[in-house]
Amino acid sequence: MSLDASRLARNNRDWHQLLDLCALFGVIIANGERLYDPCAYHDRLLLGLFGIMSEAELHQISQRLHQGERQKAARGELRFGLPAGLSLALSSQIILNPDEEVQARLCLVFSKFRELGSARAVMRYLRKENFPLPMRPLHGPAPHEVVWQEATNPRVLSILPNPGYAGAYVYGRRRQTVGAFVRTCICHA
Repeated sequence: MSLDASRLARNNRDWHQLLDLCALFGVIIANGERLYDPCAYHDRLLLGLFGIMSEAELHQISQRLHQGERQKAARGELRFGLPAGLSLALSSQIILNPDEEVQARLCLVFSKFRELGSARAVMRYLRKENFPLPMRPLHGPAPHEVVWQEATNPRVLSILPNPGYAGAYVYGRRRQTVGAFVRTCICHA
């Protein structure tokens, strides 16, 4: 027994497969108002409309949530985890990490990149000199403390193009697939 049949399927294809199964096995579908027999034409038509309306409602809710996220990003209020070289001050301003060792290591990464010209060369230099990189894990309870990890190509590549180190606030640099919908975010700098 289900009180809300729309929770049994996420899209029309799933909903109609469920209706086909119910019709095949002679299952009666009920909601708060009445009983529906998926074998009967009119009941099946109504159930199909319920599925369409449910999917449209989920789409509208999703659109409103993403629009709210984009508006928050446009105001500069949408916050993500900060990279290791930046910290949040008590006044809610983003500042350089107060740890001088973290600042020095990041300056070294940027200066070596200017000198050597590639992230891979920077990674090889850091490994040769046994210089770990500061990283801020994004999983687990906040606040996330800086940890030192061996230099790898992805770690160096997560530092070099990061717009936060240039003082820029950006949102929507990547295309995300959310469920069956693909959304493209707007970039704000």
